[in-house]
Formats: sequence, structure tokens, C-alpha cells
Amino acid sequence: MNKQQTRLSRIVRAFQGRRVAVLGDYMLDEFLRGEVTRISPEAPVPVVLVQEHSPGIDYLGGAGNVAANIASLGGRPIPYGAVGNDRSGRRLRALLESHHIPTGTLVYEPLRITPHKVRIAAHAHQLLRLDFERPEAIAGRTAEKLARSFTQQSPRLNALIISDYRKGTVTSELCNQVKALARQRRIPVFVDPKPEHPEICRHATVVTPNLHEAELMAHAPLRNRHDLETGGQRLRAELDCSCLLITRGSEGMMLFEPNKPGQEIKSLPRPVYDVTGAGDTVLATLALAFISGAPVREAAELANLAAARVVLKFGTAQVTQEELLQAVATEFSAPGDRFDLSEEQ
Repeated sequence: MNKQQTRLSRIVRAFQGRRVAVLGDYMLDEFLRGEVTRISPEAPVPVVLVQEHSPGIDYLGGAGNVAANIASLGGRPIPYGAVGNDRSGRRLRALLESHHIPTGTLVYEPLRITPHKVRIAAHAHQLLRLDFERPEAIAGRTAEKLARSFTQQSPRLNALIISDYRKGTVTSELCNQVKALARQRRIPVFVDPKPEHPEICRHATVVTPNLHEAELMAHAPLRNRHDLETGGQRLRAELDCSCLLITRGSEGMMLFEPNKPGQEIKSLPRPVYDVTGAGDTVLATLALAFISGAPVREAAELANLAAARVVLKFGTAQVTQEELLQAVATEFSAPGDRFDLSEEQ
């Protein structure tokens, strides 16, 4: 095992037991799989035959998938969010508990509708998505409970992740409260934002928009290297965050740090089976790697490896610590294969 493998493997093993608060929108994802048998005579749409013995499969979505990835990688996620006391909320809670994720820090709002996404797929291709939701901001009392619970847990936390899906949990006021306490306790903050809420990125350690979100926040296309460089640097400054990591799908990632040119992290050549939730895997791995001793660039490389593994899986999936260790062993089998860590060692 060469130095790169040894170092990165040590970092991945250090994920074990790291406590990460995950504040965000918790959702239920459901997949119905069937077989396209014909085109409907009523409209030009496929008829999907779903066998009676093949019911939908539930997955954790949104911030829940971030928490599930943390747990799968060996960390200890602490979920902070609001869910309804409805059937979807109960199914969501059961899923979290099946992943050994405690649910005592979630707040239940009696009239809230827990977001529920149903994806219909045939032959590994999604045909349709049905969204059952009514996005609305959480009540003031709910925000107070979440902030109070976070304050109680903060002495034992290693990181805070904010996962915004625009369903109402991630309010500016609540984010300001928890981020202020995080800064006070020197807890690194990682934010997956939506363009409509750029204010939640302020003072974050790393912000991780995808390319489309970054373009909306930058109010400019970022399609070539020059535009990406200038736009990314400007966006990082405008968001007032320490680092900006733009995920670009098959084009890899672009990392912007203070006083450095943009750093390209190339994607790994892989067949893509399903990209659902890949950004959640990136966010979870990035945070765990950083709090386990990796510089941001190195943490992003590990997140890139994890994403390359998760897109091989169907549905809202997770990467295990063992799978990430295997990816490190495969991709860093020879010195200098991916990137040079000599300055950081």
C-alpha cells in the first residue's frame, strides 16, 4: 500500500463515530418498478405493469439520505428537521430507525405534510415522478425546539450539515442561530443550498451547489473554464463562505478556496445507473473527511470517489465505509495516480 492509499484509508477509517448534525428537509422517497408492456390507447404514454408482489420500496430522501450516508460511512448522524404526524412521516421515522439513526431530535408538526416522492421506473429508467407535499415554513415553536436541541447537543458535535430542499425547515432565522453557535464552538458547517436561499451560505466552511444552482446564484452561465473560474471565484466571495465546491455531474467538480485558482477534480469514468441522491453522498463524505483530518481538496477527492460508487446503485442509495475503502485501494493503486499529497503530508 502506497502513501496515498495509507493516508486516505486512515482518514476514511477515522469517520467512525464522528457526530454530525444534519439540519434540513426530511423526505420519503418511494420507488415503484415495473415493466413497460405497451403504449396506452388513451394517450401517448407507456403502460407500466407493476406486479402485485412488487410493492414500492421506501428510501430516505433529502436530508434523510445525507444522514443515511453518514451512518453508512461509519459516522453518527443527529437529524434536525420537522415532519408531519402522517403516514409518510411514520414511514420516514421507521426508515431512520432501521438505519440506526435516532429520531428524538426530529420535531413533529400535527398539520404538516411530510414530503413524499414516488418515482416510477422500468428497466432502470425513471418514467415519472409524483410529488406529494405542501412546502411551508416551520412554525416558530418548531424552530425554537430545533435550536434548543442543537444547543444541547453542540458540545458533542463534530460538524453541522445544512441540507436545503425548499420544503420549509431551513429558514434563515434558524440557520443563523445554529451557525452562530457552530462558529462559537468551532464546529465546521457544510451547506447544500438552493438558489433562493443564498443567505444560509454565509460563514459556511464549504458550500456545495450543483452547476445549475451555481449558475442561478451567480446569475451567469458557467459552461467553459474561463466563466467557471471567474464566476466561481466571484460567487464564493458573494456567498461569504470559506470554500465553494461546484458539482458538475459527469464533468467532475470545481473547488474554490481563498487565494487559490479554481481546482478541477475530474470525474471517474463509470457507467451511471442512477444519479438520484448523489449530491447527498458528496455532502456526507466531504464533511466526514474534513472532520477526520483531510484538507478540503482531499475531502473533495474522497467525495468524488464516493459519488462514483453511488451512481452505480438504483434509487436513493448510500456508500458504505468498506466500499469507499475499496475505491481508495482501486483508484490510488500507484503513486501519483490521482493527485499529489506531498505538500500536505
